[in-house]
Amino acid sequence: MADVPTHLELGIGEDRTIELPGLGTAGYVWDHEVIGAQDVIDVQWTRGFPPGAAQQPVGVSSPESVTLRALNAGEVGLRLFQHRRWEPAGGTIAERHLTIVVA
Repeated sequence: MADVPTHLELGIGEDRTIELPGLGTAGYVWDHEVIGAQDVIDVQWTRGFPPGAAQQPVGVSSPESVTLRALNAGEVGLRLFQHRRWEPAGGTIAERHLTIVVA
């Protein structure tokens, strides 16, 4: 996951997609927390292989992608974390932090 940036600068209306490795077969999914003003970015998730991708062997976890859309000028933090939703807080197995500046 070395290609996950720690700092992004976006213009209003600009999108950026980041692909993250999935572990869905083990029950883990990626989630997010926006730290700061909630109206600066919109966060959308896509899970699974894209249409037309080669068929994968049984048991292979599909990737997850997060698309960030800049809505309004400002600066926010974004915490991306991989966990099992049914487990108590603190069961995170991977985490990334980004600073996003929208101008």
